[in-house]
Amino acid sequence: MTHVLTESEHHAVAAAIRAAEATTAGEIRVVITTQPLVRHAFYALMWAALAALVMPWPLALFTALSVPMLLSLQAIVFVLVGALLLFSPLGPLVVPPSSRRAAARGAAIDHFLAHGIHQTRERTGVLIMVALPERLVEVVADEGIHSRVGHEAWRTVCALVLAGAREERLAEGLSNGVAEAGRILAAHVPPRPGDTNELPDRVVVI
Repeated sequence: MTHVLTESEHHAVAAAIRAAEATTAGEIRVVITTQPLVRHAFYALMWAALAALVMPWPLALFTALSVPMLLSLQAIVFVLVGALLLFSPLGPLVVPPSSRRAAARGAAIDHFLAHGIHQTRERTGVLIMVALPERLVEVVADEGIHSRVGHEAWRTVCALVLAGAREERLAEGLSNGVAEAGRILAAHVPPRPGDTNELPDRVVVI
């Protein structure tokens, strides 16, 4: 889904990355994922099974239905709830937020390593990853900058990107987030003589 950003928006975000990196020896990489990080089928079937397990009890207590009838109703509930959650837009809603966040964090770390961001000269690379289906933003910073600023420093970066995405202005949000990441890097990792651009500036859309 390379059409998440138009060609001009790709260029605009890449330009924001170049401008931010001009003020620091750090490196910034942007990745956008367009495929769900958590498959909701497991959770859909789990909730269907739970509904099927709970349903017979009130019927057994307050009706005279036979055991075979209760078992038949139990199977019907499992099939109907499972189908509803598997094949309707309700499915992703049953995935716990904690699972979505954990999947996004894991994917961000995987991309951080896969794109060689951990191999910059001073270990000051930063990844900004947008998980579009989960509507989450993750920032992974290498130890050369993370040890100086900690987790809290990146909250504003995430908030800026999310603000743009929620208003259908993803490129603008990314540019603002990149600029903020550049300010953080510049304050702690100023440019060094002989600095080179160690990572591509283009946005990766997966």
